[in-house]
Amino acid sequence: MRPRVLLANEPRSYRQAIAGALQALRPDVEFEEIEPETLDAEVVRRGPQLVICSRATRAVQAAAPSWVELYADYGTISSVSIHLERTTVEGMEISDLLQIVDRAVASVMVEASENGFRAAGG
Repeated sequence: MRPRVLLANEPRSYRQAIAGALQALRPDVEFEEIEPETLDAEVVRRGPQLVICSRATRAVQAAAPSWVELYADYGTISSVSIHLERTTVEGMEISDLLQIVDRAVASVMVEASENGFRAAGG
């Protein structure tokens, strides 16, 4: 199963452009665009490794292991949480998002391998 990233940021054209660029640059990752109104339900249903959204709701913060609140309130600051490690990024660019995708996916893979080791080795 490929790692999954949900994109629910506004405006839609920006979301589509980001999803297209990320998919082209990281073809081994599944990028799904969803409407922001459905984000809370979809994050629970789909279990993404990363969510990129305009507003990191409580549901996103509780259910997604990593998330990006991209340009909240149309400002220049984005908030990032990768496995509870929170930072901010001024002027987020596609290169920043690629690094976040890579870190989020890698941290989930490490966690999965550690859990598999514990389950197998006790």
